[in-house]
Amino acid sequence: MRLMIPRKLIAEMIAHALEQDPEECCGVLFGKDGVAETSRRMQNAHQNKVSRYTMEPLELMQAQNEADRNGQQFVAIYHSHTYTQAYPSETDVNNAVESGWTDPFYVLVSLVEKTRPIVRAYRIGDDGSVNEVAIASDGQAYRGSGK
Repeated sequence: MRLMIPRKLIAEMIAHALEQDPEECCGVLFGKDGVAETSRRMQNAHQNKVSRYTMEPLELMQAQNEADRNGQQFVAIYHSHTYTQAYPSETDVNNAVESGWTDPFYVLVSLVEKTRPIVRAYRIGDDGSVNEVAIASDGQAYRGSGK
């Protein structure tokens, strides 16, 4: 399955990552059937924000309620890696599996090269498997996805 993220939302995620740098940012993409329609920034509540993220629980619950009211779902969960590549860390994978949040895509924004952020998407399976997913943007493959 492909993930469609409009360029506007890709730009919003990159801007969020750059604004929060050197701390990791996090947020969600709302939409339907693998098509992201809107984004929502979330507060990173983790104690070590430079290398980890935890979405603030109350904000996450409010975001879920917002999605439900609008007939949407969490299409993707996104966060930034400020010093590493756009690939889920072992902690990212363990958190996804332990939380049971394996339905949404996981989108990572790497700021290893601040002037050329890389955005890539993955599916994390219940078994901890990680599979990269192509990002389509406005009808075309997104060139910044590392593909």
